[in-house]
Amino acid sequence: MIIDDYNILVDVINELRQEILNLDAQIDDNSRRIKESDVYLNGFTEPEESKLFNPRNLQTVYKEEIQKVLKLKEDYTKQNEQLFQKRDVLSERVSKLETILTRENQELTVLKIQEEDRKRIARELHDTSLQNLTHLIHKIELCSMYIDKDPIQAKLELSIINKHLRETIDEIRGTIFDLRPMTFDDLGMKAVFERLLININENNSFEIQSDIENVSCETNMKMVSIYRIVQESLANIVKHSEAKKITFQFKIVDKSYVIDIRDDGKGFIQKDIGDKHFGISLMKERVDLLNGEIKIKSREGTGTWIHIEIPL
Repeated sequence: MIIDDYNILVDVINELRQEILNLDAQIDDNSRRIKESDVYLNGFTEPEESKLFNPRNLQTVYKEEIQKVLKLKEDYTKQNEQLFQKRDVLSERVSKLETILTRENQELTVLKIQEEDRKRIARELHDTSLQNLTHLIHKIELCSMYIDKDPIQAKLELSIINKHLRETIDEIRGTIFDLRPMTFDDLGMKAVFERLLININENNSFEIQSDIENVSCETNMKMVSIYRIVQESLANIVKHSEAKKITFQFKIVDKSYVIDIRDDGKGFIQKDIGDKHFGISLMKERVDLLNGEIKIKSREGTGTWIHIEIPL
């Protein structure tokens, strides 16, 4: 469903909710009139002792008035019954539409996340692999000039091109691995996360402690989403935290995947950062799609703690 259809559905639900509110107001008004009728009718009920001395009681004297009020009360009661039925039908309709809306909202969130992933991949390819390949084309053109005049220099240039081509191939393989880590199918989550931790620490910049359970990969799409969440969290540490130590835990507790990521970096003031920086918003959206919970705690100078729970 496109965004325009989504917005139309939101408008329809809001209109139905307003109609339900109007019905509630009408039901409350009728209920008030019924109570007023009861109070009015109770006024015609005489004490037992007064009946002994009064040959004509109030019910006889005001018979027509009492019947008129009883008829009004009956009409209000029937009207409320009809209003309650209509309200139930509208409430059921709203409930069904909200279910559809939730599903469509999730689909829109998925599309948003996919678009962000596409932008990230395009940026990585443009900033690394594509520029490297463009540079190598110029190198090859230079070699074609050297090949006759200076064969030794041409061989040196070709050696450099060979080295850079292999590096570029590794970069492209890394991007492909990020699209779908093949180790999911072969070795499980433990190997995937161990490789991810090795990759972020290729320069030995961090002291890393990890405790990773080798969880089965029966729900691959969920595992890929979890991998993306962890990947974004660790990338934030590398880019922004200035940390020296990272602690990573991944295990199953009470039928939930539980992830804890801590660093001893500079931290941040949460109210200043909000959800718009460091991919926090995207992480939360991914966790929400998996019906999970995410908690982020940080203070300046004390590092950051990310706690995630996702039901099995």
